[in-house]
Amino acid sequence: MATSGRGAATDSSILQYVLGKAAYTAPAGCYAALFSTTATADNGTFTELSGSGYARATIDAANAAAAWSAPTTDATGVWKTNAAQISFPTASAGWSPATGYGIYDSTSGGILLYWGTFGSATTVGSGATASFAAGALKVTEA
Repeated sequence: MATSGRGAATDSSILQYVLGKAAYTAPAGCYAALFSTTATADNGTFTELSGSGYARATIDAANAAAAWSAPTTDATGVWKTNAAQISFPTASAGWSPATGYGIYDSTSGGILLYWGTFGSATTVGSGATASFAAGALKVTEA
């Protein structure tokens, strides 16, 4: 079963906002990352892929509302999905198996906003392009 959550800094920002202690400013952009090590808790260790042409994929540099579906509520919680395909650069050599993903506010470094695991590790071979089809990247608030 796939696991997902928020980054620890996002948890803190939302908690401060909800309890009236601080304003919340949405990130200027959102970028997808792939992890070779994915934690199962918000404060865990996440190891992002690197090398062989890997770079984060742009979800939306302006973080516009149109980049995401309308919120949906079901038994799993409240969630949104990506409105358009998200594509990573073409791999110049095989990448390490990806066990999960992250959504960051920057093309490198930055704040981990949300994360999730894959049901099984995914490998991207040389010359292949990893992507999330429209609607495939699900961000859940449980």
